[in-house]
This record gives sequence, structure tokens and C-alpha cells, in this order.
Amino acid sequence: MTDKTKILVIDDESHIRLLLKKICEDEGFEVTTASSALKALKSIEDDPPEIAIIDVRLPDANGIDLLKTIKDGRPETIAITITGHADLRGAVEAMKAGAIDYLEKPIDLDKFRDLLNKARNNKIKQKAPKKISKIGTSDFIFVSDKMKEIARIMENLATKSDVTILLLGESGTGKNFICKKIHDWSPRKDKPFVEIGCTSIPAHLIESELFGYEKGAFTDAKTSKQGLIEMADGGTVFLDEIGDMPYAMQSKILTLIEDKRFRKIGGLHYIKADVRIFAATNRNLHDLVQAKKFRLDLYYRLNVATIEIPPLRERKEDIPMLVNFYLNLFSQKYATEPKTISKEALNLMLDYPWPGNVRELKNMIEKLHILSMSEIIDVNDLSHKFLNPNAEEKQKQLAPLAQQMHGAINGSGSISLNTMEMDCIKKALELANGNQKKAAEILGVSRDTLRYRLKKWGIKIED
Repeated sequence: MTDKTKILVIDDESHIRLLLKKICEDEGFEVTTASSALKALKSIEDDPPEIAIIDVRLPDANGIDLLKTIKDGRPETIAITITGHADLRGAVEAMKAGAIDYLEKPIDLDKFRDLLNKARNNKIKQKAPKKISKIGTSDFIFVSDKMKEIARIMENLATKSDVTILLLGESGTGKNFICKKIHDWSPRKDKPFVEIGCTSIPAHLIESELFGYEKGAFTDAKTSKQGLIEMADGGTVFLDEIGDMPYAMQSKILTLIEDKRFRKIGGLHYIKADVRIFAATNRNLHDLVQAKKFRLDLYYRLNVATIEIPPLRERKEDIPMLVNFYLNLFSQKYATEPKTISKEALNLMLDYPWPGNVRELKNMIEKLHILSMSEIIDVNDLSHKFLNPNAEEKQKQLAPLAQQMHGAINGSGSISLNTMEMDCIKKALELANGNQKKAAEILGVSRDTLRYRLKKWGIKIED
């Protein structure tokens, strides 16, 4: 064959990858291999294969989820899955997800060669469509259905280069990242992307920063100044945390969106603004409208195309791939050997609620990469909040007892301090289901201190 068919073999066992690679090459295919879902997505982005051979058990993702992601982005890719004897149900799921067949471990090499010929014969003849999906690119990591739906919405909105977009979501969910992605996929990608933090600019300066001013507009205006909106001409303006924008400025933003024009401070004429507006907030704009802190007309104008980004705790199936992505990212940043994470540590991360979302995950992985002395990040490397993720909430449940204790200490309470201390200890043990280590964390004391108190008050714990 002059034009070799490209195959990607995805399996975390090196001997299987090498064996399948050798057979594929003997059959006349051009072969690339990957040991994880993350590396597979990077390989697919760099050099899309025509055939993918996918192990259903991968270290950073479920192989079925990876198959669905690949088929979502490139439906023309022919897929074959590899499964263990105990995973035949997974083989059925793979067939439903679009695989043409499956291989069972240990691999029957004759059957494998037959499947290669079957895949070659089923190879799609027509050219791939011009529009290539961005789902599953190397820095946009997810396998969850919620994020797949958001990626489809993003692709659709990217082609509509004048539509205003409102992004809603908690802090740290990646609203600015998604805005930049849409810009990069849009016809405006070669023009500026200007991010404006509505909370980072003082209220008395925000108009001059956005729109600029003319010479002599005020005492210190010795020369005219170009504003951020004018600098972004032809591109995209991202108004981050628009819910915190001063009320007086909101009418000017409305004019910018509706009429595509603005006026500098001290200016006599309007200036045309060929910019696309993205806005984001972690606040409830409807409540702000009710409280007369946000203009109703601006709210309606922004609320045309809305993307609601789910918090990380609602898409936990993405966490393993994100962890591996950031581990690789920081190994490159700090020029160190890549680190891995133990299954036990990863399970604790999956149980953690991630109040800071993806930003918290990224910062935590960077910290672990720097501080961990081993090549494998284990449970001992994690902070106590991962060992007992509900400790803070349980501490709140102790608050009424703590207030009574404060009263006892100051002589304003009717209960003795000793009684209150015993009650607090008993309550903490109840919340921790008798686990002394977790109870100590809830109380904010060491385990030895708790043991001393248990002995002092004669509190016994039943097995």
C-alpha cells in the first residue's frame, strides 16, 4: 500500500502494545501507540487515525467512555475494543457505542488479523467532512456526558461570530477557558481576545479603561487614550464577573452590545466597535435584577445564548483524566520526570466535593507535584481534608455546643465547662462513627489529645 492506513493502539500494558504494533506493521498498517486515554487524545489531535484499537480498562479513564469521545469527535474512526474474559458486558457496551468488534484477552492473534482485514474493508472511502470536531482536544479534557453536550454547544456558537454568550457557573469551573476556546474556534481567532475583570478595575476607572478618553476630558487627561474595547477591534471581549459591574456602567455595555458602538469619555462622536461580547458570572443575575442591582434590559440582552458549566463534583468521571493531564503538564513546566497517582489517592479525590472546582484541582496537583518526594503520589501526600472531606461541615454541626461552651467559660452559661467538653467529644465521635482520627480532625485537636480526654472522662468507644 502506498497510502498506509493509520492505526492507534491504546493499551496500558507495554507488551500488548508492542505485540499488536508488530502485527499491524506486518499487515501493512502505519501504527502509533498510547498507554492512556490522555495520551490517546493527544495522539488523535496531532495525527488522527483511521482505526483505533482500545482496551476497555485504562489507568485514567474507562475505555468505553474514550471510545464514545473519539466517535463523538470523529465518527468516521473505525474502532475495535480489547476486553478481559470478565468484561464481556463491556464488550457489548462497546459494540453499542460504535465498535465493529472486540478482542478477548488473552488475544487470539489469528482473530486479530481477521479483524484488521475487516477494519480495512470497512474503512470509510469518502473524505472526512471539512468541519472537524474539537471535542476531545489535548487541553480540553473530559469524558462526561455533561461536558460533551457543552462542547457541542461551544462548536455551534463558535460559527456564529456575532452572537453574545453568557456563561454561568461557580468560581473555578473554567468559564474563561471556555470563552477562549470558543474564540479560538471562531472566525475571529486571528483577532484579539481581551479579558476584562469587572471586579479588578475600580468603579471610578472602569469607564475610562473600557472606552478610553479624549485629551482634556478631565484634569489629568494630557493625551487621548485608547480603551480596551477599541483595542479588541475585530476580536472578542470577555467581561468576567459582569454581575459585579457598577449599575451606571451597565447602560453603556447595553449600547455596545445592541448598537456595536461606544463613545470615549469627553468624546463627541460614537466609534464603531466590531467586537463579540462574552460575559460570565458566578452570581444569580435574576436575583440581582430583583434587587435592582442589575439592569433587566441588559439581562435579557445577555441571556440569548447561555452556557451553564457544571461544578466538578457533578462530573467526577472527568477527574482521573484531569489529574493525569495536570501531572503531565507540571512535569513539563518544571522539567521533571512525570509522576503518577495511586488508586487509593485517586479514590479519595473522587470522594472530595471540590468547592474550588477545576482551579482547585489544578492548584492541588501542582502543589503535590512540587512537594511529593516519590514518583507515585499516595494517600500520605494528600492533606487531611481529603481524608475527611466532610470535617468542615461537621465542625459547623458542633457550633451550637461551642457557643454553650463559650458561655460556660465566661460564666454566662448554666452548664459546666466539663460537661460541655464531654458533650463536644461525644458529638464529634458520633459524627465520625466512632473513628478517633476523624473525630480529632472535627474537633481540631491531635489524636493524642483526644485519647487523653477520652481517658480523663472515662468515655469508652464500642467496636
